[in-house]
Amino acid sequence: MPDLRLFVTDVDRTLLTHDYALPARVSGALRALRDAGVAVVLASARSPAALRPYAERLGVTDLAICFNGGWIGNVATGASIFQAPIERAAALAAMIEAKTEGVNPMWFTTSGIYALEITESIRREAEITREALHVVANLADLPDKPGKIMCVAANPGDLSGFQRLRERLGSELSVASSHTRLLEIGPLQVSKRSALETLATRLNITRAQCAAAGDAENDIEMLEWAGVAVTVANALTAVKRLVGFVGPSCDQGGLADGVTWLLKHQAHARAVI
Repeated sequence: MPDLRLFVTDVDRTLLTHDYALPARVSGALRALRDAGVAVVLASARSPAALRPYAERLGVTDLAICFNGGWIGNVATGASIFQAPIERAAALAAMIEAKTEGVNPMWFTTSGIYALEITESIRREAEITREALHVVANLADLPDKPGKIMCVAANPGDLSGFQRLRERLGSELSVASSHTRLLEIGPLQVSKRSALETLATRLNITRAQCAAAGDAENDIEMLEWAGVAVTVANALTAVKRLVGFVGPSCDQGGLADGVTWLLKHQAHARAVI
């Protein structure tokens, strides 16, 4: 393994537990990784505001990937170095399709979440990320261009609506799941992978010097691109198949084991050099 310089990790159900707690052992492992000279960047489908509390606790606010790669910047100040929102016409069309399918579409911006109605599913998701939730009467009242649209399954046991959205929107927009109940919609060819590539270029870091961690479909391209990847036991089977190390569940702080594995390889690489 080449000398690592950058570690990019997903947040929900990778860094955090299923209850959105940040295990102390994970914080400690990431601190050790930074002490070893490796930059740590959080990569999430969350908005900058929703990611900020965790980035602050870890001391990594200066660079973060939000909206599945659609925003890169400092989550403490809100200053971005890259933004790629969904074009308004395409976003409005996606909202109509999602509304037709009954999958609770949410319009995310850097200033809050907007919805055409507030269902229990939508309210719960806003409470999880502690973002302001606004209801608008008409599509025309939705502000600007969204950083992403997230759809929430009304019935997690029936994901047929998600599949139909994939089929109808997939040629014009990026569509990927971050959890069984959640479908994330963004600009075509914008992803955590594209954001990682942007950061690596900006920081003059090679692909081989990048490590990544994630658990879900929207992490797969990023994990494939990174020079080395790790995950946790609760990850999708497709994710586990492509990584170099699988740690315990996120609820057990499994990312810490993945980071420890990376540090051992880092120490070996430096010893060889």
